[in-house]
Amino acid sequence: MSLKRKQGFTLIELLVVIAIIALLMSMLVPALQRARRLARKVVCASNMRQWGIAISAYATANDGYFPNNGYDPIRNSRDFAEVSETMSQFFDDYLFKLDQKAAKDGVNILFCPTETYTRWRYQGQWGSIDPRDWIDKGMIGYNVLFGNDWDLIRSINSPSKYTLPTCPNGLNWVTRKMMGGNYSKGPILADFMYSWGRDRWFNKAPFSSHASLKDFAPEGGNFLFEDGSVRWYNGVHNGMEGLHGGEIKIGGIEGPWLVYFGLPDVR
Repeated sequence: MSLKRKQGFTLIELLVVIAIIALLMSMLVPALQRARRLARKVVCASNMRQWGIAISAYATANDGYFPNNGYDPIRNSRDFAEVSETMSQFFDDYLFKLDQKAAKDGVNILFCPTETYTRWRYQGQWGSIDPRDWIDKGMIGYNVLFGNDWDLIRSINSPSKYTLPTCPNGLNWVTRKMMGGNYSKGPILADFMYSWGRDRWFNKAPFSSHASLKDFAPEGGNFLFEDGSVRWYNGVHNGMEGLHGGEIKIGGIEGPWLVYFGLPDVR
């Protein structure tokens, strides 16, 4: 009398299937993470290109001048991630007109999709959930490298902290008022790249955009130039150690913060 084999998987067969699935996941997850990072870099670069179009249009209508980012008696730009109240006109009349969604919330074009630290400051530290309030407070998710007020910078830090060997023309870049001048090759907008690490006490947000999940140092950053082009540079270097390629050097020092915008091919 023959015995019929009982239907179903044996324990060994189940373990083999689980091992295969685990192997496939270990191969798939890093690929998905790389694809996600690449997509965010593309969105960030697209944001900057829209900034470039808006800045060029503003300059054309204002005798070659950049948007005013430093002569506001109410709220001056105190560092490169802060903008003056006078930038609101540029946002409303030029930048937001390029993006209907931005006109409603102001977030997707003013913040790199990987930037989380300043968003947390608005939502968690200041208790504001209305993105329009975020703009009113002056801090955005990119570093503005034009039109910053010389007297204000000098009152906060020594000018020598913006004329470093790694970026000798940094001060000239961040205070220029017109397009097409002697320092027109320098970047005009940069990803938010400050000191390595993350907030340790509250939401654990990295201090920089495009931060690595392993060491929280920027894996690189996008930079916008006067001609409207956007270029990506790999990694940062603090003068002693470089990570993820280490192309971007310190451009300025703001109190305890190291601000990275020194570029290897632009002096």
